[in-house]
Amino acid sequence: MKIAVYSPYLDTIGGGEKYVLTIAEYLSENHNVDFLLGTHLYNQNIDKLLQKTKDLHDLDLSKVNFIKAPIGARSSFLERLFFLQKYDFLFYLSDGSIFLSSAKNSIIHLQSPIINKSNNPWEKIKLSSWKLIIYNSKFTKEETKNSWKKPGLVIYPPVLVEEIKPLKKKKQIVSVGRFFGYLKDKKHSLLIDAFKKLVIGGNLSGWSLHLAGGAGEGDQAYIDQLRVQAKDLKVNLVPNMPFNQLKKLYGESQIYWHASGYGEKDPTKMEHFGISTVEAMAGGCVPVVINLGGQKEIVENNKSGFLWNSVDELIKYTIDLIENENLRKKLTISAQDRSKIFSKENFCKKIQEIINGNS
Repeated sequence: MKIAVYSPYLDTIGGGEKYVLTIAEYLSENHNVDFLLGTHLYNQNIDKLLQKTKDLHDLDLSKVNFIKAPIGARSSFLERLFFLQKYDFLFYLSDGSIFLSSAKNSIIHLQSPIINKSNNPWEKIKLSSWKLIIYNSKFTKEETKNSWKKPGLVIYPPVLVEEIKPLKKKKQIVSVGRFFGYLKDKKHSLLIDAFKKLVIGGNLSGWSLHLAGGAGEGDQAYIDQLRVQAKDLKVNLVPNMPFNQLKKLYGESQIYWHASGYGEKDPTKMEHFGISTVEAMAGGCVPVVINLGGQKEIVENNKSGFLWNSVDELIKYTIDLIENENLRKKLTISAQDRSKIFSKENFCKKIQEIINGNS
């Protein structure tokens, strides 16, 4: 089969890009797969971009063809129609926008609860050319499905749980989330404040907090601001940590924190799934994560970790784990077992079912 994969934001190399690039990686084993480079990427250094992708997400894209395509801003409508009709499948990571697709089977992937607000006839015609929507979580699907009115399927993101192993544990708390200075949506400041409260309370003798995640050039001021806030605390900020180093950090840490969505009512500002939470669980970290969004589908409260609703609860659960070694060991084992549900192997099986027409 001839298969196309497209993301308008390949250069951000976030969770959505990992999702569709994993589709490309898997299907390229037995099919001819083209990853479509939109007009805004024509002048980018693709080799450099792919190397960064490999470092961050550990993907083998050697069998995937990265080709310029008439798609994206200021591209030709007719040229795109003729171009796409040669594909048996098209997988598109949508930012909420859609275009008329002429591929035989056109599939939208939604990473967040983006509402389709367009009801004009042309938008309906464009949407009719798409066969299926795949969502990254039940949360995303429930918040979104009524506005898109297309058949939908939940396929959890691929997590390399088999590659992340517990190591000799240190007194470490870890949190992983993009250092996006504009949105500040991963709530790094909140986590530093919570850590400071634990230090002041005398509960963290010898413990340290490690904050890792992707960052762009425009995020440096935000990272500098966080470093000032964390002054005199055992807080380590590591932007753009390669995946091999991140696996080590997970393996050596004991507790995982996540706070994205705290204080928010807009579902788009909550964690839509939580790949880093699963990765941490595979590495033997006990997750202590916010009781919002896709986190509730990953962590079973009091069984494979803790779900918190307030900063006071975050601090309480953390103290419980630090002071009760038996509880920590019990939840560590449960978290590791739970993480296997979200494996890359299970993800690929679901994608293959779509190709086989069994979805």
